[in-house]
Amino acid sequence: MSEDNFFVNKFLYFQEKNQNDYFYNSLIYIFEHNQQGALGIVMNKIIPISESTIFKSLKINTEVDKKNLLNGGPVDMNKLFVIHNQPSQKESLIVPNGLSLTSSIDVIESIGNGTFGNSYRLALGYCGWDAGQLDYEVSKNSWLILDISCEIVFNEKPKNLVKSISNEVGYDIDKIQNSEIITKH
Repeated sequence: MSEDNFFVNKFLYFQEKNQNDYFYNSLIYIFEHNQQGALGIVMNKIIPISESTIFKSLKINTEVDKKNLLNGGPVDMNKLFVIHNQPSQKESLIVPNGLSLTSSIDVIESIGNGTFGNSYRLALGYCGWDAGQLDYEVSKNSWLILDISCEIVFNEKPKNLVKSISNEVGYDIDKIQNSEIITKH
């Protein structure tokens, strides 16, 4: 696959309508996609745990108690990730003209003590694909690829992202269905 076909800095929306599938109605931002595989975070599903609970468990004194955590994906569900828009943060996976991802305790502490100063979301877990796996799934129409501004994740509540992105692209992305499933006889 040529580098032009990699999906870094894009959103993927799961098109299969099986409600029992982990990825049903998932909107994933792709931080890394190359010949070795891919990594993304689910941006529209939450875990009903407040940030203050997380900070207290890490023994970080905080006044923060405003957001729920994102259910980032089925891999490393006990690992805390910070999605942010501070490209100068050294310990981050930085997507050019996109979002950044880190699990740095220094960043987590700066969020907890109120000195971070940039937009962020916290997530538990991530989505991972082995080499060629995401490419294969896309070729089978399992994912709708969306190229829109990533800042939407900070401007909308997670539960409203699918609707907001639908408004931005001009059609209901949750109404698109995997054509492989529809055409099976």
